[in-house]
Amino acid sequence: MPTQHYMLVCEGLKNLGQPQNRLRWDEDPVTGKSMENVVLAVAPPDYPQLTEGLEIGAIYQYEWNNLSHYCLFDYSSDDYFFDWCAKLVELTAEVKLGGGPRRVIEFCNDVSDLVMDKDKYPETDGRGPFWELLRYGVRGMCFGPAACAKLSADFDEWDAELWFAGDNEFYEYFCKLRECFSLVKEDGLVYFPPPWMTEDEKTGMGVFIIEPMLGAHPDRVHP
Repeated sequence: MPTQHYMLVCEGLKNLGQPQNRLRWDEDPVTGKSMENVVLAVAPPDYPQLTEGLEIGAIYQYEWNNLSHYCLFDYSSDDYFFDWCAKLVELTAEVKLGGGPRRVIEFCNDVSDLVMDKDKYPETDGRGPFWELLRYGVRGMCFGPAACAKLSADFDEWDAELWFAGDNEFYEYFCKLRECFSLVKEDGLVYFPPPWMTEDEKTGMGVFIIEPMLGAHPDRVHP
């Protein structure tokens, strides 16, 4: 049976501070039980600015009525998100992603590199439209208010041109993600909960992909 996986939007955040136990960061220090409606603010080591507006490594709590879900795909049968990203780059940067199959992280790096242009986008150090989404959208990192505002502006800027492309499925997906990032104001975040799985080259068994994350315990077994 297909398993749906969602981009999550958390609003009305309350900063609970740094966890006392980083291996079990969601443990209530008083009761010892797992807290509900909490997320750990984690950032990519190569681009911590993704979480600007949040305290890296802090626990944020939200109310259920301030949580929104945006389904990206079914793990077992639906790879449209990746096809959508490749087409997005083709339409905005006018370049196609060549080569053969890629692992998830490799795909994210390669497709985001195609929108890099320091001459064209000097104000963002070369990071072109949708760069943050393309590179980190499905890698378990947190998008803070600043990154969400930048992406929301990207969606608004490219809306008309991508609508005129005439691909209804592509544009509906575009609108879904635009709504997702436009919801975040000063006290919100967006994230796609990990983990990813890949195939072990020796055993053929499924294994978790564990990426370095600023704010997370380096010895964590599960992200």
